[in-house]
Amino acid sequence: MKKYLKIISLGGFGRVTKNMFVYETDKDIIIVDCGVGFPEEEMLGVDLVIPDITYLKDKKDKIRAIFLSHGHDDHVGALPYILPQLSTKLPVFAPRWAKALAENKLSEFGIFPNIEEIDEGKRVKVGDFSLEFVKVTHSIPDTLHLAIETPVGLIYHAADFKLDLNPVMGKPTNQELVRQIGKRGVLCLLSDCLRSENPGFTPPEVKLEEVFEQEITDCEGKFIVTTMSSNISRLKQAIDVSLRHGRKIILVGRSIEKNIEIATKLKYISYPKEAFIPKKLINKYPPRAVTLIVAGSQGQLGSGMDRMVAGEIKDIKIKPGDKVVFSTDYIPGNETAIYNMIDNLYRLGAEVAYSDIRSDIHVSGHGSQGDLGKLMEMINPKYLIPIGGNYRHMVAYKKLAIKNGFKTDQVLIQDNGKVIEFNESGLSETKERVEIGQVMVDALGVGDVGNVVLRDRRILSEEGIVVAILPVNQSKMTLEGEPEIVSRGFVYIKENLELLAEAKRGIEGTLKEHQQRGRLDTRLVREVVQDYLEKFFFNKTGRRPMVLVVIVEV
Repeated sequence: MKKYLKIISLGGFGRVTKNMFVYETDKDIIIVDCGVGFPEEEMLGVDLVIPDITYLKDKKDKIRAIFLSHGHDDHVGALPYILPQLSTKLPVFAPRWAKALAENKLSEFGIFPNIEEIDEGKRVKVGDFSLEFVKVTHSIPDTLHLAIETPVGLIYHAADFKLDLNPVMGKPTNQELVRQIGKRGVLCLLSDCLRSENPGFTPPEVKLEEVFEQEITDCEGKFIVTTMSSNISRLKQAIDVSLRHGRKIILVGRSIEKNIEIATKLKYISYPKEAFIPKKLINKYPPRAVTLIVAGSQGQLGSGMDRMVAGEIKDIKIKPGDKVVFSTDYIPGNETAIYNMIDNLYRLGAEVAYSDIRSDIHVSGHGSQGDLGKLMEMINPKYLIPIGGNYRHMVAYKKLAIKNGFKTDQVLIQDNGKVIEFNESGLSETKERVEIGQVMVDALGVGDVGNVVLRDRRILSEEGIVVAILPVNQSKMTLEGEPEIVSRGFVYIKENLELLAEAKRGIEGTLKEHQQRGRLDTRLVREVVQDYLEKFFFNKTGRRPMVLVVIVEV
């Protein structure tokens, strides 16, 4: 049989989040990353979005393992939802910090898989694939690139990274090892492209300590820092600066508290116990003697920041003199929630430092053109595929690659659902596509919220609901009394009694009219009344409320 390799993004090419890549031969499949996405504004009530694994449902016997590149939620957060659909016994390999975060997340769902730790220098052989790992720098410790030997050639999978020469934790990227892999002949480089529009090299993480130092120096009240809770190196910098200024540390938010606990246990950080105080003791210290490290930098509903701004955390009130530092990138789609939070912080009298007014308040974990170009040079692949960015970032990456000497047909810009296939001769033309859907997680429901449900929620939120309750004689299918109409979020009943009375008369009239044409049944009564009320309310108000018809048998 002719050897081939398929590469499929189940999260979708041209997407920043929901990272999940399938590498498939005729006999075996491995998966790289398993991340969540975040709901867009129109996804009312939806908590998370996860990759659509329909493509894998009839291929479970081919799947050999899942490999995680690092611990950010958009690379590991979907495991609790997807692993049970595949098999909780499926081998999972992850670097140390990602392993700890994934195990903690899975344990909350009662899932306890055997996750094997991987690091630079280790090799793993599964089916048709042989993998080795390169430790690289990112905004989170223990981030890996994967060099994947396949039957048709070597693939270099470069998820999120930057070439930070002075990382806060760990060592710089082993560029000599990257060059050695490149010299072996790489068929294809899949590369992070999120900052491909930005010239130069991305600044190192260590620069943030200077920023925290500047911001804390003139802070007369509580110093409040919010960032990604998994970004332990940035949390360490904020804590280090605060302790130098004689402040006690208060952790706010379950994810922050848990991740600090895990990082301490694994010895990523080490502080004396007296450095931290519980929330209930905050008022025993003057405001300028405390720092709060708070979860919820993306404006998430119910997060530590959200509850604190709303005044829902006992003993902690934001007051004039306090300063809040947002040391984070905005995840696409979260901007409105973040700006609303910043507005409310200003209303409470706090000072706020965020990237729109101070560009160095956040340092990206993603490489800019300098970093990306350097990786291209070291790997020198036959083909390049930009990943981890939106379509505009993919286009910018292609322009950068061409500028660096690659030909147009060497850079493969893929759109959602496109299957990339290689054989022993190189790139193979294929029209195969995979349906890439949006699987939404709403509380405990996974995938049971779809476009129809979202449409109904949108109508309810924008137009309201009208319920018509009809007392109907079951044998004659005639009204036995006046219909009752209940309205919520549509019109104020007390001011629209005549409108509702006219609607009731219309219900009676339209049912009589249809009875004269022939016998009605329960289903037809519902349809007739619903159709009449939808048209009536639109003609009278210009609105389209959701109309429900309830039949009470008398």
